Amino acid sequence: MRWTEVIVIYDVGCPSCSRIARELPELVKVPVTVRSCRDPQLAAYPGLSAAVRACTTPALGMVRARGTVRWWLGLSGAVGVLPVVRPRALKEAVGLVWAAFRTARMHQ
Repeated sequence: MRWTEVIVIYDVGCPSCSRIARELPELVKVPVTVRSCRDPQLAAYPGLSAAVRACTTPALGMVRARGTVRWWLGLSGAVGVLPVVRPRALKEAVGLVWAAFRTARMHQ
């Protein structure tokens, strides 16, 4: 499957989410679009969970060559982004997700 873009939707009030949104573009081979969960234009993305639009969970969308989007919610987005991570950035990407996972567990 050919992925052409990554869409990151996050809450700017979440430090882990903000870090991922800021650092992910440097780690992947495709363009990254970053949007706030408060962006009124999120309605343009079909299939996006209401929880994302309500800023209760972040989302990562993998855009296929034909324009459809596969959405991953929360930290499950780490699985979705693996096919487009730059080979030399894999260790850094895993560290980024691990730090977010640890932070999320501490706040539960």
